[in-house]
This record gives sequence, structure tokens and C-alpha cells, in this order.
Amino acid sequence: MSELWDFTRISVTQNNLQESKEI
Repeated sequence: MSELWDFTRISVTQNNLQESKEI
């Protein structure tokens, strides 16, 4: 379960980074 959480957090972080690049 913790592994899934880590994966989810990484995905969210990458999404945030991509959004920042677009701005």
C-alpha cells in the first residue's frame, strides 16, 4: 500500500511540474 502511495505522490508531483512549465 505504501508503494502505491509513493507512486501516486510521484505522479502528482510530475503533473505539478508539467503545469509549472506550461505557465
